[in-house]
Amino acid sequence: MKKLSDSEINNLLKDLNHWSYSNNVISKKYQLKSFMESMSFSNLIADKSEQMDHHPKIEIDFKYVEISISTHSLGGITDLDIDLANFIEELYNELYFIEE
Repeated sequence: MKKLSDSEINNLLKDLNHWSYSNNVISKKYQLKSFMESMSFSNLIADKSEQMDHHPKIEIDFKYVEISISTHSLGGITDLDIDLANFIEELYNELYFIEE
C-alpha cells in the first residue's frame, strides 16, 4: 500500500460528492433525518471499517455524522481510504440520502 499524491487524491475525490482533502485527511459531513438514523449510519460504517481493518474518525452530532479518514501509519491517504469513502458514499445514497 502506498501513499497517494495530492494530485491523485484530488482526482479521485472528483467522483466523491462533497468530500474534502486537507492535512492528510479526507472528510465529509452527512445530514440525516434523526439521531437514531445517525447512529444506524455510523454503526454500518463501523461494521464495514472493522471488516476492512481500517477505522475512520466518526463524529455524531444529532442529525449529522462527520467522517474523517486517513492511513495514519503512512501519514496520508491511500487507496484503502478512498475505498472506504466510496463505500460510505454508496451507503448514504442508497439508504439515507436527503434532498437539499
